Amino acid sequence: MPEISVLDLSKKIRSGEISGVYYIYGKDVSAVEAGTKSIFKKLLGKNYANDINRIDGGNVDISMLCDMLEQNSMFSQYNAVLINDLNAEELGADQLKALIKIVEDIPENTVAVFNITGISITNAKNKITAKNKKLMDAVAKKGIVCNCQLKTAAALGKALCDRAKKLGCIISKKNAERIAAECLLNTLTAYSEIDKLCDYCQEGEITSEMIDMLVSGQIETDAFKLASAVTSMNARLAFTILNNLIDTHTEPIAIISAVSRSFVDLYRARAAMTVGKYQADIIADFSYKGREFVVNNAYRDCRRISVEGMRRCIEILRSAERKLKSSSLDGGIMLEKTVAEMLIAVRQ
Repeated sequence: MPEISVLDLSKKIRSGEISGVYYIYGKDVSAVEAGTKSIFKKLLGKNYANDINRIDGGNVDISMLCDMLEQNSMFSQYNAVLINDLNAEELGADQLKALIKIVEDIPENTVAVFNITGISITNAKNKITAKNKKLMDAVAKKGIVCNCQLKTAAALGKALCDRAKKLGCIISKKNAERIAAECLLNTLTAYSEIDKLCDYCQEGEITSEMIDMLVSGQIETDAFKLASAVTSMNARLAFTILNNLIDTHTEPIAIISAVSRSFVDLYRARAAMTVGKYQADIIADFSYKGREFVVNNAYRDCRRISVEGMRRCIEILRSAERKLKSSSLDGGIMLEKTVAEMLIAVRQ
């Protein structure tokens, strides 16, 4: 069976069409986890968690796993096995061959789910690696492979509007999409935020002011706001955002890395603009599919400084990251110094 979408997987589960083996992966980790739970809940009932054999793919004995997939359950109609974060690239040729063989001959009473929630199965070109592709192909022949791609901001925003309506509130399309973007299109996080807003609002409209007050900042979102504040030479806003990040006890190296990624997004947009390229070109060339809002925001905010200014900021961030990794300097002071240096650089 070819690779299917989250929606198609949901339809199959609801209809009771359960396969013997699944491979569920993708950028929307919350959807991967939700799909996994839905399979086992449909199969075993609401108390499914007690009847699952769980395997840590990062520390797996392939012989033991094969034996487990072939055994009969003593307490349930099904032998349910969850294999989380198995990276086939780390298996030897004989191990992979044995695993594929048992997948191809999966017993009728066994339902196995390979799910990927915390590792990468792609290479530098964002392609599925060879051994992982072999395992996925074997699963596809016998069962179902599902790629849980991130929703677009528009699609997730619509879902948030629907969810708010069910909870007795309303939210504008613009504000719903804002929440989706600030949650980095993570469905689980976005739903959690809309639930919190509805609980606060009780009834009526969820306003921008409520979102400002209640929606938790995501480090990537705050990092982009910080980068944007620097490019617009708004020192007060830049240091306010930085202090908020520091107050959350986020590791300084994580803040530097996130701000660096945001400046790379801005740099790509600024460089593309200088040679007459558009958002669609950046999205296609740098694999932003599903994260188009990042490019749109970068294209909007990159006009304020030159390509050279962007380069200087990236060099400052790279130097700061090296110092943080190689010295015992106070992280907060280093971050403040880095932001100050960037604000000076963009004015030159």
